[in-house]
Amino acid sequence: MVEKYTVTKLFDDFVAERNALGYVGKTTNGAVRRFLQNFPEDSELEFTKEYVLENTKRRLNQGDNAVLREVSAVNCFLDFAIRKGFKAYKIPPKSLPKEKRNFRARIFSDDEINRIISAADATPFKSQSPDRHLQIPVIFRILVNCGLRVSEVLNLKLKNVNMDENILIVLDTKFHKNRLVPFSDEVAVSLKDYLDKVPPNSGDDYIFRSPKTGSKYADQMVHVFFRDVLYRAGIPCGGRGIGPRPHDMRHTFAVHCLNNWALSGVDLMAALPVLSRYLGHSGIKGTQKYLQLTSQMYPEIVSRLEDKFGALIPEPGVRYEAI
Repeated sequence: MVEKYTVTKLFDDFVAERNALGYVGKTTNGAVRRFLQNFPEDSELEFTKEYVLENTKRRLNQGDNAVLREVSAVNCFLDFAIRKGFKAYKIPPKSLPKEKRNFRARIFSDDEINRIISAADATPFKSQSPDRHLQIPVIFRILVNCGLRVSEVLNLKLKNVNMDENILIVLDTKFHKNRLVPFSDEVAVSLKDYLDKVPPNSGDDYIFRSPKTGSKYADQMVHVFFRDVLYRAGIPCGGRGIGPRPHDMRHTFAVHCLNNWALSGVDLMAALPVLSRYLGHSGIKGTQKYLQLTSQMYPEIVSRLEDKFGALIPEPGVRYEAI
């Protein structure tokens, strides 16, 4: 006998199971909520072909990759419903658009990095956001010098910063890893000056707080800051889907590390696991992709890389969004 469920209980159990398995799930949960918003609460739990297709239709201006992410999330939920004994139609993968993988990471030169930092430092004061001109220089220094993801920077709280040892404590990241990330004296000076001027009220306060909400900024706001900084730095920005993107500063950090190590004769077989741990990758595979980016950015060391590490360098065309 199948247990009596409402659609809300089924969704709650789905989320609870994913949380127990260690999935962060914000994107997946949001997609499933949209999928279920038209499902009557007291109806029999059967997800018919008609309902599934109607409630996974492409929305206005929704790209192929966004469609694929949403359908993947919905199919994951429908798998759960089937395991619970309910009937559900799953969308066949063959009916979906092909994922576009033609994005290429932008690796900034040393000159461009200097121009980005100078432009961030010159962020003008705005009365409607009185702390922003102090926040942007620090955010960009952390992105450039520490290789953190945007979400990891925005999730930093005062208790995650050890100013005595110049260490950031990065918790529950993309691959559910915690790690310690050292930062340079340049970042330390900038961060200390900012915290003196805009001190959080407690250790649980986010470091970079929006004046509108009092909580952390949304990731998208850093994209807004980034486009403005690029414009003032004189670096062309092609817009959404073309780049550059804030995440490219993480790519740049990793590529510059590998380039410096290669030129210094460091054994990259030993160094790659170190960089992998530093970046919070789930394994060495993601970090390997930076070898190919390094060879593209610095062709003069290609032969040196290929002689020793040719088998480690992926073919051109690898995806960079996940690293």
